[in-house]
Amino acid sequence: MSLKNNLSGRIALVTAAAGAGIGQATARLLAESGADVVVTDLDPGRTERVAGQIAEATGRRVIGRPLNVVDEDAIAALVAEIHAEWGAIDILVNNAGTSEPAPVWDTPTDSWRRVIDICLTGHFLTMKAVLPRMMERRAGSIVNIASIEAWSSTTPGNTAYHAAKAGVLALTRSTAKQVAPHGVRVNGVAPGLVPNPFLNRMLDPEDLERHASLIPLGRPVDPEEIADAVLFLAGDGSTSITGETINVSGGAYMRA
Repeated sequence: MSLKNNLSGRIALVTAAAGAGIGQATARLLAESGADVVVTDLDPGRTERVAGQIAEATGRRVIGRPLNVVDEDAIAALVAEIHAEWGAIDILVNNAGTSEPAPVWDTPTDSWRRVIDICLTGHFLTMKAVLPRMMERRAGSIVNIASIEAWSSTTPGNTAYHAAKAGVLALTRSTAKQVAPHGVRVNGVAPGLVPNPFLNRMLDPEDLERHASLIPLGRPVDPEEIADAVLFLAGDGSTSITGETINVSGGAYMRA
């Protein structure tokens, strides 16, 4: 393990981390790198089970807590619990998201609000809860999971998701600017096509294969590759990077 990726003694909070995708891969890698990790997700049983598996595999303190990222009171209570029982949160990874594809004219207002709340407002609420202590300590790293869809909007009719993920980019930059004088860094990771159970429900195998064939590197991105980018931004190898979002898409989107 690189010394700059050594997270020993640090406490990480990862949202939406009990599914078989980016969140769980990230929680596992942070624990493998020495961090103590709080795994959160909506399903209490699955969250505790995944946390237990990561703890057993890594030997780190890992606990699971159910959390709805749009419930501000629940977020505040969890952060207070972590501070009281473990200490200050050093790393926050905002991974919660959802998608309900529909063109603008066919998007129900409640669907729009639900996607914006989970994908964007949830990031805001968790940052709001952890930042005061981070700024007080002049230490902390936040990583927000965005999407290349924030730039490219390649999936037709995914209106609310595109808007929410573009909002995550702006929220990341704005917050980074505000908290940089207090010693806290805020960055993002924008994944491309990452197969997971949620995506598999949205796209049939033929569609997945077609999307993958358009990626210059010739394959989808593995969740572990997103976790690698998160680890870089969370650790000491990126101490001069803030307000940036790393594109991890296999070349599916290339910025100028």
